[in-house]
Amino acid sequence: MPYPKNIDQKLEFNQVKTLVLSYCLSPMGKQYVDKIAFINKQDVLSKLLLQTKEFQTILNEDNHFPIDHYFDIRSALNKAKIEGVWLDEDEFLQVKLVLQTFLMVTRFLRDRGGKYPQLEALLDGLILNDILIRRIDRVIDAEGLMRPNASPDLAKLSQKIQEKETEIRKRINRLFDKNFAAGYLTDNIGITIREGRLVLPVLAEHKRHVPGFMHDESQTGQTVFIEPTECFELNNLLRELQIAYRREKERILLELTDQIRPQIHEINTHVQRLGLFDFIRAKALLSNAMKAGLPILSKHPIIELYQAYHPLLKLNHDKQGLPTVPLNIQLNTDKHIVVISGPNAGGKSVCLKTIGLLQYMLQCGFLVPCADHSVFGVFKELMVDIGDEQSIENDLSTYSSHLLHMKKFCDFADAKTLFLIDEFGTGTDPQFGGPLAEAILNYLAQKRSFGVVTTHFSNLKNFAATQKGLENASMLFDHENMQPLYKLELGRPGSSYAFELASKSGLPEHIINYAKHKVGGKQKKVDDLLLELEKEQKQVALLKVKLQEKEKLAASSLEKYQSLASTIEEHKKTLMKQAKQEALAIITEANSKVEAVIRDIKKGQADIESQRKARLEIKQDITALKEELQVELEQEPELPQPIDGKIEIGSFVQMTDQDTIGEVLELTKNKAIVNFGNLKTTVELKRLKKVAAPKTSKTVSVAAKGVDLNEKMMQFKPELNLIATRADEAIKVLERYLDDAYLLGIKEVKIVHGKGYGILRKVIRAFLNNSKLVVKVKDEHIDFGGDGISVVTLNTQ
Repeated sequence: MPYPKNIDQKLEFNQVKTLVLSYCLSPMGKQYVDKIAFINKQDVLSKLLLQTKEFQTILNEDNHFPIDHYFDIRSALNKAKIEGVWLDEDEFLQVKLVLQTFLMVTRFLRDRGGKYPQLEALLDGLILNDILIRRIDRVIDAEGLMRPNASPDLAKLSQKIQEKETEIRKRINRLFDKNFAAGYLTDNIGITIREGRLVLPVLAEHKRHVPGFMHDESQTGQTVFIEPTECFELNNLLRELQIAYRREKERILLELTDQIRPQIHEINTHVQRLGLFDFIRAKALLSNAMKAGLPILSKHPIIELYQAYHPLLKLNHDKQGLPTVPLNIQLNTDKHIVVISGPNAGGKSVCLKTIGLLQYMLQCGFLVPCADHSVFGVFKELMVDIGDEQSIENDLSTYSSHLLHMKKFCDFADAKTLFLIDEFGTGTDPQFGGPLAEAILNYLAQKRSFGVVTTHFSNLKNFAATQKGLENASMLFDHENMQPLYKLELGRPGSSYAFELASKSGLPEHIINYAKHKVGGKQKKVDDLLLELEKEQKQVALLKVKLQEKEKLAASSLEKYQSLASTIEEHKKTLMKQAKQEALAIITEANSKVEAVIRDIKKGQADIESQRKARLEIKQDITALKEELQVELEQEPELPQPIDGKIEIGSFVQMTDQDTIGEVLELTKNKAIVNFGNLKTTVELKRLKKVAAPKTSKTVSVAAKGVDLNEKMMQFKPELNLIATRADEAIKVLERYLDDAYLLGIKEVKIVHGKGYGILRKVIRAFLNNSKLVVKVKDEHIDFGGDGISVVTLNTQ
């Protein structure tokens, strides 16, 4: 467990708890803050961290969690346990609101479909029906008052009271007017109430003229308040009704209290659980304020901190607009103890406290401000020796208190312990304090304990450099401007910069030189070597940055060269394709002319053989050029490039065992409808891969020379719809369509003309039967349109 007992103050965790308290809504939530404890069981700790992380997600993404009416009704529930005692109206209102809040929390979590499993698990075993809520609501309204119709008797009494009050009001108004006219009443006071009864403000000198009972008088004694005799009986009746009304209310409240008494234990559990949700919410709010997250949790002792911050320091710096330098440090089985050295006020202690506070926060169930890929092990013990423990009462010096801590460390630390020691070895003669600190550090290293210590002692720096499992680290310092950088660097010790800082502070040079002489040449040489090493490392870092910039420049130049070479090659291919396509266009133009001739011959009833020979000759030339172009394309194919991403409607895809590219038209659960050319097919998603959109071929425009057969083939459809077209226009369109089909070598087409009155069908059928291009005409299958569609077989020989 953590050591010492005041570790909260040592690591400033008490300030973290204060911040959590400020975010709590209820006393129940604040009580959980007092129960915060260090946890060394990974499964329990993991649940607590995930609960906070899930609530952080709610705050950042959902933010509709119920947070109203977190009342502490535990005292009212304790009161309700006693037989014969009833809760008042305000207490019942709070009970109802708390139960409603718990019901809304339950619905919130269970309606999210398992999105927050750890929070939802807190509701396991808890059942809340709204029967009790409805019972209370039938009696107590939203303002916390009993409803007048809470029972039949109460409703009757309420009605009678209203009637009696109206009657009394009318009578006393009449008496007021009468006595006011007689001059017996005070001018500036109207009818008022004393002891729950309506009274008249009578001038003291006329009190004998107004018969009745005097309830009170003014402070001056000039006015007395008299209840007229005529109202006695009515007021007495009203008082009896009010007493009966109060007794009925008490009876109803007692009955309602008896109804909730068997469920008090269950209600208490709901109240406690609301407090727990309040506490978790407070931790999540604090996590957002600290920009904290959930790191990787390991069951093995390890610390890998990346971009970590001291949360309190960062909050303070953020308020002041100051930057905070992040901490990066690693402790593992190979390097499990780090010895940090460096100048005073350079950030050694802050570094130590950051490690300790983050580890302690995490093992108390808090998210921590660091990179998500940081790794925290679960330690069985956390032991710290930070700050001055001097005590006059216990006759302890600073060094004596340190020694007591070291004894605890040596007695109880093991391979699952993390220890933190600030200014290790100080407080006594360095000649003896240094070796003793080294002996303690050696013992803890042999026990395989994990730890971080700060020191100025050279012997500890040397020990860390030679001892297995230990590593030196230093807080970086700008030796040119003589300012700390607050950045930790692993792998080498740091100088204390004692003489440099003394010189900057204005201390006389002769005093500094005297001190240097007293230090001795050997020690001074070691310190100078550390300074020189730091300068060289800084120069190496600058050279490294310059080298990286040059490498980026070289890589950019290479990329530009490769891009240019690729562009040139693509341009070459494009020119070759254009040449081939131009040749094809020339032949196509010739083919068009031949077709025109053939059309003229047909009108002249020329024989089929002449047409066939002319067309065959042109087709042979086109086919030869097409084959040459296809060979060119096959030699240097442009393969579609696979791309990452989810397949959606409009995506271009390939089947895993095919090269054809298709476009996704529709998506179902695990299948897609894909258009491959003019063919639509349904394919399982797992058989598809997403590819880049195919590049549209650049064809040469030959509008002036003829027709592009490739384009005509792509645009040609095997079905022509002539419905709602006039007969003469339909014949023109049909004639052009049959010519195109014949030119492209299409064997069969479908003409959609509909049934209707049959006029369009008769005209089209007559034209088809007389056409030399048509071999056969038949009706479509009855299931696919019947005689509303003509299936035409063409002569392609």
